[in-house]
Amino acid sequence: MGLILKLLNYGALLHDISKPSKYGPPEEHHIYGAKIAEELLTNLNYPKDRIERVKNCVLNHRGSVNRPKDTIEEQCVADADVIAHFDCIPMLFSKAYQKMNLSLSDGEEWVRKKLERDYNKLSPRTKNLLKDRYENILEVLFVK
Repeated sequence: MGLILKLLNYGALLHDISKPSKYGPPEEHHIYGAKIAEELLTNLNYPKDRIERVKNCVLNHRGSVNRPKDTIEEQCVADADVIAHFDCIPMLFSKAYQKMNLSLSDGEEWVRKKLERDYNKLSPRTKNLLKDRYENILEVLFVK
């Protein structure tokens, strides 16, 4: 397995590691996750230069935090994080209606805007690859 693929695997595995924990607020899970990733990989004697690259994947995966994605692995992990939302649309509706207690129309609007924000966070190449899928999702779910 090539180096970039190994870094991607660790970045993908660890990008949300602090989200289900009691480490700080969820909106800062990328910061705490990078610290946890560093600790775990250090304990596994992973090379320090590679730890930094994995930490950057974790730190920079959130599209709602305007941080540069300087490496291909950082961009891949960030794009994959967004793509997962397109595979978990029922979870978004559940959040809108159960967690946020939104009305039917407000929940629908929140999910539509969330998908739009996510799509706009993708790298240009990935956005182009997912354009038809994104448009199909909008057409099916949000018929006007």
